[in-house]
Amino acid sequence: MGEELRDKLLLSKEKKRKVQIEQSLPAEIFLGFTNDFETPDWVSESLSIFRRTDSRPEYSIVTENLAELGSWIESMARRTNLGDALLTQTGLRNFPWLKCACKSPGWAEALLTVIGRDVTLLSLDQHKMIVIFEEEYEYIAFTATSSQ
Repeated sequence: MGEELRDKLLLSKEKKRKVQIEQSLPAEIFLGFTNDFETPDWVSESLSIFRRTDSRPEYSIVTENLAELGSWIESMARRTNLGDALLTQTGLRNFPWLKCACKSPGWAEALLTVIGRDVTLLSLDQHKMIVIFEEEYEYIAFTATSSQ
């Protein structure tokens, strides 16, 4: 199969997932997809470091309760000063980031439900980030800040 055909098939599949995300996230949280910037190099570099097995997380929590996990993430977002709106990686190549409001309690739980339990949150100014990974028995979190 040619690369062009693969790209078209992927785009078609991702458009369907994009609609699912738009319809599943509450309107007060979902602020649209944003593809008007390249993922900053420092974000990609930090993600590579965090994914290494020898990386030590800054935070961890043992829970199966989605509301508790969401509250934990919201607390980290406040401590890290991500702001009242942020960017979240979607896992989609053609629609890599969505913008969401994080003012009302429960926003993180909504993202976890729709996007999944591995979450990357980036401030709108693209200078601060929180990354959460689901591990076998716990969730771990890392924070990073750009050097600029």
